[in-house]
Amino acid sequence: MAKEGKLENFTVGDFVLWSRVDERLRGNKLVVRWVGPYRVTEAREYSFVIEHLIRDDFEVHGSRLKFCDDASLEVDEEILEHVAKQGIVLGVERIREHRFNPITKQWELLVSWGGLQEIEDSWEPLANMVHDVPVLVANYAEQQQDEGFRGQVSEA
Repeated sequence: MAKEGKLENFTVGDFVLWSRVDERLRGNKLVVRWVGPYRVTEAREYSFVIEHLIRDDFEVHGSRLKFCDDASLEVDEEILEHVAKQGIVLGVERIREHRFNPITKQWELLVSWGGLQEIEDSWEPLANMVHDVPVLVANYAEQQQDEGFRGQVSEA
């Protein structure tokens, strides 16, 4: 697992534990469980493909993995490290939806992040996403029927 903002460098064949959000506790994304072990089968730019020893492969962000080592499974340390990782660099997997937020008076996009679980999808301001991933936002907007939204994308 990453220490002080640096991602751990896993290699193919390493055994790791995966920090997964407990979906039974909706609304509390800080409650995670370490599950595994899994074996790293591929290293990507911001994520790793891990293989369950019995079942499927999963693409997982590097911040959600740590070496399989029972001595380091202290809950207090894990939670603090998880919270400290909120500034990690994530890749956008896809844009799922859009909405106008009447409270902030701005358009938002529901973003799926590469290597994270669906429960960790988040609403992000349109302006931020146009700045960070303009081609992805433009492609998403072209497929939408909402003229108000499409107009905002072209103005952003």
